[in-house]
Amino acid sequence: MFPLNHKENQEKICIFAPIYPAYDWLLPILIECVDYFWPDHPQMRFAGLENSDVVLNDSGNVNWAALVRAGLQRIKVEGFTLAYLITEEHIPVRPCHVSHLNETLPRLMRQLSAVYISLMGWDNRRYSSRSPILGKEFFRLKHLSGFRDPRFHLHPALWQIHVLERCCEIALEDQSKNGSAWHFEKSNDKATANLPNKWKQQCYQLCAAEMRREPLTRTETFLRHLERISYLKLMALYPLIPSRKLADSYFRLIGFDRVVCDGPYPMVFSGVFTKGKINPILEKGLSTTQFGREIYTRLLEETLSRARRIPSGSS
Repeated sequence: MFPLNHKENQEKICIFAPIYPAYDWLLPILIECVDYFWPDHPQMRFAGLENSDVVLNDSGNVNWAALVRAGLQRIKVEGFTLAYLITEEHIPVRPCHVSHLNETLPRLMRQLSAVYISLMGWDNRRYSSRSPILGKEFFRLKHLSGFRDPRFHLHPALWQIHVLERCCEIALEDQSKNGSAWHFEKSNDKATANLPNKWKQQCYQLCAAEMRREPLTRTETFLRHLERISYLKLMALYPLIPSRKLADSYFRLIGFDRVVCDGPYPMVFSGVFTKGKINPILEKGLSTTQFGREIYTRLLEETLSRARRIPSGSS
């Protein structure tokens, strides 16, 4: 088992990782990466698996939102009120800023009465939201108050557990959608979602540059800003391309999703996999440490091994 003692805050916090059965082999890698890159992390809890030597919450053969909801109901009994939701695909790829994750962000949740703080920095090149940015005393968090802001998305984030549970229930209302992770996001970030309005106004996204382990130099700050502006302008052209095939080719060429995001929890924007293959940008993310390079090699070897075991013509 891998639960580690965590410094007590006012709330009881855990890392909650729903593991989809098809990706259960990623569980040891996720645990090893969290242990290595996030020492003294909160206790870890999982949902979706039956056989393991770690603490699990068995949800049976159900869809994604039901799997998550069942796990949340179990961890609430243990007294957890806050959870870092981290799916198996979003492993940390570099050393985390432990004090920000263990202390600063939970404190900001209290100070702002927040229900959700995304760990995916708004200042990476993938986001274009123009919502208000708080002051330096709040580490320049972005208040996700705009109509199209990425509220309640499934990139790693700190959640109020009861809010995450309600979002799962909304994703399960339309049985035809099968409670998929994609449907979870689409049904909950709508302005019309059946959530209390105050929750919709209590969502934030951190500024990665303010919470990374190593401060940026002035030159790095300028280049980061220039890259973001350039990519946002290129991204604005994407919906104008009339051919879907050409649009997809343009998307791949520019590499909108090939982003290593820093901040207190460094990660790859689109996760371990893209289109069923190891994400090519993952190697860059994991290349800064010997441990990371070994993890990348294991991922390649395991993916290749599994591909060989799939019969020809299987989906």
